[in-house]
Amino acid sequence: MRRSALGFLALFLGLLALAPSARAQSDFSDDPSVILDINRLGAGRKYNIAINDLLPLAAGGQVDRNAALLPDRLAKNLAMTGLFNSLDQRAFLELDRRAGLDEGSQPDFSSWTKIGADFLVKGAMSASGSRLSLEMRLFDVGLGRQILGKRYSGPVKDGRKMINQFTNDVLEAITGLPGVFGSQIIFASGPPATKSIMLTELGSDEASQVAGHRRGPSTQPTIGPGDRKAWVHRNNKTWELVVDGRVVSSGDAHLSPAFKPDGTVAAAVSGPQSTDIYAFSGRNRTRLTSAGGINVSPTFSPDGTSMAYASDQGGVVTIYVAPAGGGPGRPLVSGGKATDPAWSSTGEYIAFVSRETDVCIIRPDGTGLRQLTGGQGVNQRPSFSPDGRMIVFSSTRHGKPQLFVMAANGDIQSQQPLMPEYGPPQEQPYWSPVMP
Repeated sequence: MRRSALGFLALFLGLLALAPSARAQSDFSDDPSVILDINRLGAGRKYNIAINDLLPLAAGGQVDRNAALLPDRLAKNLAMTGLFNSLDQRAFLELDRRAGLDEGSQPDFSSWTKIGADFLVKGAMSASGSRLSLEMRLFDVGLGRQILGKRYSGPVKDGRKMINQFTNDVLEAITGLPGVFGSQIIFASGPPATKSIMLTELGSDEASQVAGHRRGPSTQPTIGPGDRKAWVHRNNKTWELVVDGRVVSSGDAHLSPAFKPDGTVAAAVSGPQSTDIYAFSGRNRTRLTSAGGINVSPTFSPDGTSMAYASDQGGVVTIYVAPAGGGPGRPLVSGGKATDPAWSSTGEYIAFVSRETDVCIIRPDGTGLRQLTGGQGVNQRPSFSPDGRMIVFSSTRHGKPQLFVMAANGDIQSQQPLMPEYGPPQEQPYWSPVMP
């Protein structure tokens, strides 16, 4: 029964991929077939995975600090999915740490069964100069067999990327669907007057600058098809909508740009009587909202037919859904202020912020409302991963605004800082729709 129950994992999968500089050399799986029935909804429990520190590739060899750091990264990655519990190494009973790594040997599966492990990860490493080689194996404890074996090599600095790729491979081996580690997340960072646009990856501890704050802050970034980027820049007293590094519209306040699936950019523009959403083609624009009031934060369904947005046209700011090409909108959420809508890449849910504090999800037909955060600071600007199984958002639960990632089911233990050591404030994240 455990094996079929594991099918629920595919519904909330969330991990991410490898950068090109770290190369998977080969696959030596004993059984590369998918082991779970991903079409059946499981019981909903998490699965216990035991992750050993890395040993030398050759018995008697040496390891460096990556022997513990990389398995720790793997454990953190898996925790973000909301699918796994990593077992404490102090509970491990197996005496022969190389069992399952050396030729012809197998782990002592009975010792792993005793501590409740469902899966087991063992690995070995070799660091020579600036090069790192990893050999990683995944075992199904219940079946008593290896289900995944991978070798990776590349620069030592890319050890994290190799582990991100192994995370993706683990998820694919177990669920039949790859993870998304390595996919891009864009965000705004810095004090209000000097915000810059930054870019990071799921599974990274660092970020690179996309746009600075010359003569004013850059904010509200988004990413679209083909790695296109858009954001808003305050140039002294003038607002600018910037797309792919070029100003396509300026003057009145420009807010909350978004890409349609076909690559068209939409954004809100503040006028004397109302703030409305427009679609931009070069420097031409087409008005998409006309009900009066303030209409901002467009987000589009994956098929490009519908648009959700935040509006106060009914008196209270809430989420509306309308045809993507313009037309009357229908209220989606009732019972309080609702902002920051974000359509999932699967089309199944729209995430939003309730009462300016907590992230919720709801189906486009208004059913399935669920609150995902609560009692932990101010949580804003949710955005789905490219596979729809994770959400990035900004939270003040640790003081300053910081990016967090969680499973799309809101699992509390999966809610973890994206870059724990990144110092400046981090806000307004948007997850690229492109798989890694």
